Amino acid sequence: MSKIKRTLIIIFVALGLSSCEVMNQVANQAAQMYNLKNCTFDFNNVNRIQMLGIDLSKGMDKSDLNVTQLLSLTNAIMKKSLPVSFNVNLDVNNPNGIAASMAKMDYIVTLNGKEVISTSMNQAINVPSNSSSVISIPISTDLFKLFNSETSDAIVNLAFKLAGAQSEPVNVGIKVKPYININGHQLAYPDYINLNKELK
Repeated sequence: MSKIKRTLIIIFVALGLSSCEVMNQVANQAAQMYNLKNCTFDFNNVNRIQMLGIDLSKGMDKSDLNVTQLLSLTNAIMKKSLPVSFNVNLDVNNPNGIAASMAKMDYIVTLNGKEVISTSMNQAINVPSNSSSVISIPISTDLFKLFNSETSDAIVNLAFKLAGAQSEPVNVGIKVKPYININGHQLAYPDYINLNKELK
């Protein structure tokens, strides 16, 4: 008996399913979870970076700020508060002959080893067969609170580095754990999928 069949039998027994229609539905959903295990998750990019409400375009650095923006940054440094937001985008590649799907996803994001956020994205994601989809993870944090032992210059440079400015490399770490729904019950992927990207 194959591993997937044994898994389905366990699910049927655990959920008390008997209807053929329901069993077929569950079998299809479980197959999509099985297919999800064959998918690859890859780091795509970081975009939509905002610092103090300022849109940081690609390659932008401190010298590109206008007088008003520089004043806002100076005040933020004095107050030891630098709110930033950005999206971490992941590619999900599905090499299977049928779709792979998830009902939600737990994720943990780190910057240079510091945990920025640990939460869930309660959004269904479907990756068609033999294709790929992009998952966009929104992040909001305060860099001064996150890196309170660093110098002000290092913290400001980190914000601009997310936009691709020339400075010290930044490591972005992502852990994701997908879930599927089976007859109203959520089943999690066995382990976190670990991804890391160094922005140079």
